[in-house]
Amino acid sequence: MPAPVIIKVGGSLIYHEGGQTLRRLGSIIQRLSLKYPLFIIPGGGPFADCIRQYGEQLKLSEQTSHFMALLAMDQFAFLLRELIPGSRLLELSSSQSFCYSALITEPQILLCSRYISSLSPRELPQSWAVTSDSIAAYLANRLGASLLILVKSKDIDPEVKEPDVDAYFQASLSPDLPVWFLNGLYPERLAQLLETGRTQGVRLLPKLTGPPKNREL
Repeated sequence: MPAPVIIKVGGSLIYHEGGQTLRRLGSIIQRLSLKYPLFIIPGGGPFADCIRQYGEQLKLSEQTSHFMALLAMDQFAFLLRELIPGSRLLELSSSQSFCYSALITEPQILLCSRYISSLSPRELPQSWAVTSDSIAAYLANRLGASLLILVKSKDIDPEVKEPDVDAYFQASLSPDLPVWFLNGLYPERLAQLLETGRTQGVRLLPKLTGPPKNREL
């Protein structure tokens, strides 16, 4: 049974072309799901941006903002269901076993807030140090993913550091998990990666003797 591929879809993509970029990406994800078991982790997008704004304005604690931001990811999940044809929402809970079926042929968009809210701060800090990037890495470990793909709204620096990822991202990664960062403004790169194993983007190699990184072109 093939291990699932985790795709984190960055919320900032909603700001491009009135959402048409996300629609193109959604169509490609739907097509790829016929061949690969895909789990989609939503970003927070404008919903998380709103929390940041009011968190600063009202001087909310980081813990409160963290829990609110988890709900923002769920809101973006519902938005993605509209933009990814044939997709379905899958709610994770603290009591749910992490399993999947090889017969799944539609994208599974994960509602993460309930499960992540149940975790101890020792597993994931309850602060802005943990955003959807670290959550995607954490869930990729729990789901036994074969690959983690983070789709951003730009090309990122090959060093992979803040602000392109959150402060906890490197700590949340499994040492043997292959990771790619793709520019979602070019959705065809996602298809190229899954179909050929190569594309333009930033690839993190498994941490065998440290954190080696290289850029594939």
